[in-house]
Amino acid sequence: MRVSMEWLKQYLELCLSPEELAEVLTGGGIEVEGVECLNKGFAEVYIGEILDIQPHPDAQKLQVCRLNTGREELTIVTGASNVLIGDKVPVAVPGAVLPGGKEIQPVNMRGVKSYGMLCSDKELEIEAVGQERSKGGILILSPDAPVGESLETYLGLQDSVLELELYPNRPDCLAMVNVAREAGTLLGKKPVLPEWAREEMPSWPEDVRQKVEIEDPELSWRYSALLVDDVVIQPSPVWMQNRLRAAGVRPINNIVDITNYCMLEMGQPLHAFDRDKLQGTVRVRKAKQGETMVSLDGIERKLEPDMLVIADDNGPQAIAGVMGGLESEVTGKTCRILFESAHFLGSSVRRTSRKLGLRSESSSRFEKGVNPYWTVPTLGRVAELLLELEAGVPMSFTEKVCALPPKVRIEIAVSTVNQVLGVEYTDQEIEKVFEALDFEYLKLSDCRYSVEIPSYRQDLKIEVDLIEEIARIIGYDKIPTTLPQGSQTQGCRTPEQVFRRKLRKILIKAGMNEVISYSFSNKEMDDQWGSEGRNIPLLNPLREELGTMRTSLLPGLLEIASRNTARRNTDLLLFEIGNVYLPKELPLKEQPNEVSRIAGLAQGESKRHWLNSQVKFDFFYVKGILTQIAEECGMEFEYRRIEEGKYCSLLHPGRSASIYSKGEYLGILGEIYPQLDQKWDLQCPVLFELDFGALSRNANLAVIAKSYPRYPAIQRDLAVVVPEEVSAEDIKKKVMALGGEFLKEVELFDVYQGQPVPAGHKSLAFTMRYQSAERTLKDEEVNTFNFDILSGIQQEFGAKWRK
Repeated sequence: MRVSMEWLKQYLELCLSPEELAEVLTGGGIEVEGVECLNKGFAEVYIGEILDIQPHPDAQKLQVCRLNTGREELTIVTGASNVLIGDKVPVAVPGAVLPGGKEIQPVNMRGVKSYGMLCSDKELEIEAVGQERSKGGILILSPDAPVGESLETYLGLQDSVLELELYPNRPDCLAMVNVAREAGTLLGKKPVLPEWAREEMPSWPEDVRQKVEIEDPELSWRYSALLVDDVVIQPSPVWMQNRLRAAGVRPINNIVDITNYCMLEMGQPLHAFDRDKLQGTVRVRKAKQGETMVSLDGIERKLEPDMLVIADDNGPQAIAGVMGGLESEVTGKTCRILFESAHFLGSSVRRTSRKLGLRSESSSRFEKGVNPYWTVPTLGRVAELLLELEAGVPMSFTEKVCALPPKVRIEIAVSTVNQVLGVEYTDQEIEKVFEALDFEYLKLSDCRYSVEIPSYRQDLKIEVDLIEEIARIIGYDKIPTTLPQGSQTQGCRTPEQVFRRKLRKILIKAGMNEVISYSFSNKEMDDQWGSEGRNIPLLNPLREELGTMRTSLLPGLLEIASRNTARRNTDLLLFEIGNVYLPKELPLKEQPNEVSRIAGLAQGESKRHWLNSQVKFDFFYVKGILTQIAEECGMEFEYRRIEEGKYCSLLHPGRSASIYSKGEYLGILGEIYPQLDQKWDLQCPVLFELDFGALSRNANLAVIAKSYPRYPAIQRDLAVVVPEEVSAEDIKKKVMALGGEFLKEVELFDVYQGQPVPAGHKSLAFTMRYQSAERTLKDEEVNTFNFDILSGIQQEFGAKWRK
């Protein structure tokens, strides 16, 4: 919305500069995007009248003009061919400075002294405002332009324009009178508005001959029409043209300009029909199948049945809220006019505008919401301007009202205002806000108010809306700065966020790269890796292969790994933290549960390891990363063989495990079957997927400080041969149980099968660390502990000591 300062001063006494007013409005919530000065920088340019034109005595393409500038007569040589005797033109007199810094001085042009310059719109850097002959030459002004007046004053270029960046909640500020109200409220001044801006209803006789029918009351609540006779089509006065140009609207003629002027002033779009071209009843209805209409831009529009149109007995004459039709256009021969001022539903106008690819000032206002109570008052302003400009005689009025929304009343309590805003406003301060806004209010008992909201403030519906108005008008800067309060507003991360960040740092430190995959998945893959039969189908998927909401992160990781491997990027360490979507029931009746998971994939090997050797990303490498997570998060993972379920057919039986902590299932770890390798064209990738919530519940991030041990530790290695089916984890638990209080740590460091280990058996090598906080342990007692451990695992697992 472009707001002219000169126009605004018609309603409100302003002593501020445009920049100062912009700051006030922005502080009050009406953002000003910029301030534009309409004078691009010229001085000493006046309106002159050409008294005589003679050919140059020594130049065929030059003319010598004698002009009256209102102060003196000047001789000016020009090369323009579009000027005639009697024309009113802009004259830059000696001493004038044009845009770009060009200074005008007397010059000798082929023997003739020229005292100034005749100017074109391009030289002055202004929009074309002259007659048709101005194109490509000197600017030819209106015949009634006053000789001797400054061009800046005549064209209203001493004006500045504020560019308002309006959001959808403030469509009221698309009207100049409401901008004046807003500025007056923020400045503590009362704007002087005419009666027609206060919803006063003009009184005209009702025209019973012109019938109006609304056939779809859900899309149009009200249709008002003013009927005007003795119409005179002519140019608008300069003051109106200047205001329209400042607002970014091109002047056309007095009738069209009146409709645009009133739309900008009142915010109510209007349209003028040639009444003699309308046949029968004016109907507000939906278009019929196959109907077409030529719009004012000369294009034939194919109308669809859901488009709202204004029609007479012959068919559509306008597209409601968007654009009029060429058939009923007002022309220079028009003698009678029907001015339309109506309410159309914003969603309907927007839908029609988008389908036709046609946007207008009218459609943009209807889309944001137009005040249905102002249809008739706006026609009152139209009638006033018609009489003032002698453009026609308002004769009668007709309208159809289907429904008007009730006036909104909001009850508000002072205690609620103070609680929400965190301040202590008094009754008197709140009453001053209501008075500044010009809202009628009634004080109830126990510090409560009942406030009637004017129809032009359609954004105020409930109590908190009014509380926001109080804060805005008193000033956001008046609200004291306080620290946030409440469980969710302490200015710190939640425990879940802290844990998520810690996990991410651990995995990145381990050399893994985070990826983000689609929340949508292939149904077949999701059934295979996720919860079969529980995936949610999409009504309108991006692609056919992404037709369901995922119940596992693993298909997305496999897809990313496959894409990288196909491009010869085979060494991968990937992880993702994201949500899966588990419905409570199918088909969906409520939102599904969003469960956070963490998943990873490893494939290939590291060629830049700190040991300067290649390290394969196998099952044990990934298990080491998970063990690191457990250690840094204060947890202990228990690895169990996968005995049954879908993962038995997906993961290698000897290189897979279910993961538990404190008896709670966390997820899985394993290398996929070679057959699946071939399907995805991968190289023995190892996968894991853990429940983030279960991890978080079992984690203990508390930091426990321990002193450095005063006495040295003793380390012993133990290698045993056990049957192949015996779990290393079970042996580790037994070792810890037998080791007593001095056994601090047990780690598996080698698994071996082959000669000389018998077939069906494997060799497991453990390292054990013994330590006491009170004394130095002796070799003899450590050897005794080792002997007890070996005896225990021999008895329980049939283990044999491998020397």
